[in-house]
Amino acid sequence: NAELGLFAEVRGMGLLLGAVLNDHYAGRAGEVVAKAAEAGVIVLQAGPNVVRFAPSLVIGEDEVSEALGRLGSALQAFAG
Repeated sequence: NAELGLFAEVRGMGLLLGAVLNDHYAGRAGEVVAKAAEAGVIVLQAGPNVVRFAPSLVIGEDEVSEALGRLGSALQAFAG
């Protein structure tokens, strides 16, 4: 988020997070979900402005790193 500034707030604990889109992107959480899916990452929509991250409880560090890389590409495509 520091790079793209898409989210106004990130809430939650551990890897179970909800990220609230800032006002500029309000109502477009579904588009973020679609871009993430195109990149091979499953995220959830929790309302029109919230993207939810809920990975498996047994996810490994390597999988988290790969998912974050893919998610970063998806968010850049969304913002671009």
